[in-house]
Amino acid sequence: MNTKTLPQNIKIGGFSAFTFKTLLIGALCLLSLENNAQARTGRESGKSERVISFSGYDWLVKSSRNSISGTTGPGNNYFSDSKKNVWVDKNGWLHLKISRRNGKWYCAEVVLRKSLGYKKYIFQVSGRVDQFHPNVVGGLFTYLEGTDHPEEIDIEFSKWGDEKKVNDTQYSIQPTDIQGNTNIFSLNLNGDASTHSFDWKPGKVDFTSYHGHYFSLPAESTSIIRKWSYSGKDVPADQNGKIHINLWLFHRDMINPSDHPVAEMIIKNFHAF
Repeated sequence: MNTKTLPQNIKIGGFSAFTFKTLLIGALCLLSLENNAQARTGRESGKSERVISFSGYDWLVKSSRNSISGTTGPGNNYFSDSKKNVWVDKNGWLHLKISRRNGKWYCAEVVLRKSLGYKKYIFQVSGRVDQFHPNVVGGLFTYLEGTDHPEEIDIEFSKWGDEKKVNDTQYSIQPTDIQGNTNIFSLNLNGDASTHSFDWKPGKVDFTSYHGHYFSLPAESTSIIRKWSYSGKDVPADQNGKIHINLWLFHRDMINPSDHPVAEMIIKNFHAF
């Protein structure tokens, strides 16, 4: 329907043509603003009322159902707060799962309800995150929403859509297009247990990954997979960003319909000190 050619006194569903056209333009503007926001920050937490308890903290479970498009960042994905995608088992372990329902892939994310600031953050991960489908991304990170300075420090497990890539893990400080802000490597786990941490201090971030589950660095150097220290100009200042844990799809629309990027990431423990 071309609303430009409608006389002002024509009624459409009880509205005048002028009112109808105004409402239509307003809806399109809102959709554009939402899409621009997603493109700008890529990590909106979405709105949800579901809260879970894990490792002694309360976490908000992300949902994109209230967005106009039904999707949100990162990756313009569908995020679900269903217990099919996010749950804590009887052992107290956190599960995030990508699953397909009604023709849609649903991703998962939780956000710590309070900011913890400068600390050492430790994530004990269970499962072969080094063997994810190439379009799956698992993230452990801190993030501040609604700002051009997102306070983002990332540990991410992904091949970013390229199954031929050898490297499957990266440490990064945003913005990642700055040389020296990213450290990429192959995790090459020797079992299901791994521990990943970043120690965030004013002016410096120290990253570490190692085989097994620990709350401090193991004595045996053979357990250490990777260590990296960053002290460049982009170390974020503490502005009350929060810890996020997520599992999502990179280039969701480019995944072959016959492919099956079902994935699960299990966090045994989270610790901050």
